[in-house]
Parts: sequence; structure tokens; C-alpha cells
Amino acid sequence: MSQLLVVGCLWGLVLNLLFMPKILFTQNGDLARDKSKTSTTEDVVAGGTTLRLQSIVGFESIGTSSGQIVCIGEIGNERTELLRTTNASGYVPSPTYQEITLRNAMAFDHPQDTPIYIIDWNRIETQWASTATGTKSTLTAYPQYIDPGQRETVYKDTSQTAGYYFQRFNETVGDTNSDWSDPIPYSGYDDNMVFAIKKRALDEIGETIDDKVITNEFLNQTLWEARREYHQARGKRPFRRKFNADIGNAATGSAKIELPSDAERPFTAENIYGVRIGTEENMEYYDKKQWDLDYRGISHSTLDAAYVRGSSTSLWIVNGRDFSDSAIVNVEGQSIKLTRIAGLTGDSYYNTFRIYEHPSTSVGWNSTIGSDVWENASFGLPDKFTVFATPGGSAYIHFNKPIDTAYVGQNIYLDYYRTLLGYDSDYDLLDEPKYDFFVHYLKAKIRHKKSKGTTDLLQDSDYKIWLAMKQEALDTEVLSADINIFPDIEHLALPE
Repeated sequence: MSQLLVVGCLWGLVLNLLFMPKILFTQNGDLARDKSKTSTTEDVVAGGTTLRLQSIVGFESIGTSSGQIVCIGEIGNERTELLRTTNASGYVPSPTYQEITLRNAMAFDHPQDTPIYIIDWNRIETQWASTATGTKSTLTAYPQYIDPGQRETVYKDTSQTAGYYFQRFNETVGDTNSDWSDPIPYSGYDDNMVFAIKKRALDEIGETIDDKVITNEFLNQTLWEARREYHQARGKRPFRRKFNADIGNAATGSAKIELPSDAERPFTAENIYGVRIGTEENMEYYDKKQWDLDYRGISHSTLDAAYVRGSSTSLWIVNGRDFSDSAIVNVEGQSIKLTRIAGLTGDSYYNTFRIYEHPSTSVGWNSTIGSDVWENASFGLPDKFTVFATPGGSAYIHFNKPIDTAYVGQNIYLDYYRTLLGYDSDYDLLDEPKYDFFVHYLKAKIRHKKSKGTTDLLQDSDYKIWLAMKQEALDTEVLSADINIFPDIEHLALPE
């Protein structure tokens, strides 16, 4: 009997664990951050629908039934409420009394000088997907209203046991939504995710996010401050070296390719280890001045409109001022004879060419807008490169010659050093192999801020641990870095 009872109790415990709700917490404090703010000029009572304010700047007249969302009070205070201004068509806030009218009655009394914010959202929607990139499905028929009296909005779900949640804000004026959050794993955040690092720091010193002194924004900025300090230490972080990155495909006539957005200091070549096309050897780096010599006497632009064989009698070039009046140009490997059109003026004269001889071996050949147009260029396999930015600001790898048709479609590979990416969300994974030292940095900075800067940060025990662990990580990087020397002996004669 007792054994059966024990088994029954254990099975009941297992059932309870299996069906425990997944609880999601959404920070409410950011709703009013940097939003238009004023305050009441007199006491108001529950049931009222008008507010007299210090200023009605930002409050809109209602031409079509809509309204605005207002937060009465500070987020996290018990009697704070979210209401909409009236949706009566033709309503105009009173400039005489500095007064606005609400759509619904207030639930609480509010004293004079209560802060009033105009905010964007008043609901939260939660959806679920089986994978981080999978199709989202709705969990509830309607989004959940935000409780502004709490610092966090709590959502409980008992329908899922795995997968990922996604949340976004919603508003009831026009039923629009914010962007989705990053995936929130059912299993919780990994130890090296931003959320977990911040939570550990707060829990270990008994602090919470109060949206005044300690905010999510402060914690995120502080964590990235520590990551930058580590990233910018002398040397390179081995884990941020990327090899064999496929950055694009070779196109006939192309002489450049944009550097990846995550390249460190992309306007120089100092963090590029190798560039190659397909299975060819790495190109050699050379200076911009040498690149200029290679392109002396070569005119280059791009098509301003697509070319369609049989229907296009002209070629439109973005900037044709450097081209000859009668030019033989190469577009995507095809030679076309052109002449400027007489009678045109200004840019039209310089950028519009009459085609007087089509490519003889390109039946059905067309080209797209943006294709490279060359005069006097010799195509081939680039074996040198340099790096500089275009006038538009993007950084490119520039080849010493346009790519020949023989290599079209092949991958362009890049070996390079990646920069430290900026903060995106609490779901961000830290790529540092060792990350526990960031917890100590956060703890020290939280204490320092709570003291209003009166403590000596250098004497903080956690800050000392941070410095020691950071140095240990840097020393480990140096010790594990192998140096291999391969002497070049190809020029030496073979022994007889």
C-alpha cells in the first residue's frame, strides 16, 4: 500500500512539473522612456474624463475617429493607468483650459502634478514557433493589456513544452504593432546570453531593475563597455577571426565587392587576411596609388537602364563623361560600339549613346541596370586588391582588373577579423569563450552607480576580479597562438 502511495505521489509530481506554466516577463519601464511628458495642474478623481495639464503640446485634434494613448502616473506605481484620449470625430484639445478629454473614465484619483506621458503602446502580443525562424502561431485571441502599475507584464503559457516565444507591442488606436522580439527559448536563456549575464549580476548583489537608477539600458551599455575594453586590448581576439567567408559571387566585368558589415575597421585592409576567387590563390594586397596606375586611361561607369537586345537602340550610362564620343565598351563581357547622340545637351548628351553595332556573338543577350560599363579595360583573373570607400561611404575590396567571364558565378572568399557587434537584444549570444568576468564588471559598475559615483571603482572587489580574469584570458590567447614559418625556397636551385 505504501509503495503504491509513494508511486502515485511521484507521478503527480511529474505531472505538475510537465505542465508548469512558462512565465514570460516584459519590461514596462521603456514604454515612457523619452516620450512627450507633461503633468496635471489640479487634482482629478476616479470616474473623471478630463485632464487639465501644464501643456497640451503633442496632443492631437481628432479629424478621424482615433485618439492617443496616455500614461497617467509613473510606470510601476500602483495607481498608474493607461487610457486613450477621446475618439470623437472633430475633437480639439482645449488651448484655453489646457485640457484634454479621455475616451474612458479614470479608475483612480490622481493628485496635482501627476506626470502624463503620450506613449505608443498599451498591449503585448505573444506568439510561439517550433524553431527560432519558424512560422509563428497565435497563443491568445487578443493581445494582453499592459498593467502600468507593475514594472513587468507577466504572461503565463501552459500550451507549449518546447520551442520559442516571440513578443511585440500593440496599440488599440490603429491596431499597429512594434517589431517582434528576438526568439525567447522555452528552455530559458543560455549562460552566455545577455539576459543571463545581467540577471546573474543583479541576483548576486541583491539588486533589481528599478527603471530609475538601474535600467536595462544602463546594464546593456555597461556590458558592451566591458566587451569593448576586452576587444580593444592589444592583439587580436582569436575567436573573432573568420575564414572562408563567402561574401558574394564573381560577375563578368565586376572589379569590386563590398566588405562585410562586421569587418573591423573596414576602410583599411589591416584586418583582411586573404581574398580569393573560387579555388584560386589569394590575391596580393597593393596600395591605392598602384591601383590608380592600373586604371589609368580606363573609363568606367554603370548602366542607368537595362539593355534589351532588339528593342534598345541606345545605351544609358550613369556617368559617361569620361567615355570617348565613339567608344567600344564592354558590358558583361560583350563588346558594343557606341556613339554620342547629336543634339542632346547637358547630362543627356554625355550619358546617352546610340548603339551602332551590337555584339555579333550574343543573340538574345540582355543586361540589367547597374551592370559595369568599361572602355579600354582588359578582363582577367584579379591577382591584386586594395581597399577604399566609395563617395557614398561604403567600403569595398577593389581588384586590379575586372573579372573575366571564365570565372563568372564562382564564390569570392574572404578571411578577415570581425568587429564587436552592437547590442541587439537580450537573446544575443556573447562570442567570448570566457564570459563569467563580465558578471563581475557589471556588479562593480552597479554598485558604483548606486553610490552616485562616490565609491572608488578600482578598490571594488569585483572590479579587481574583472581585471585579473580579463588579463588571464588575454594571456591565454598569447600562449595558445602558434607561430608557423614557411620559408620561400622556390627560387633556390635544386642540388645536383
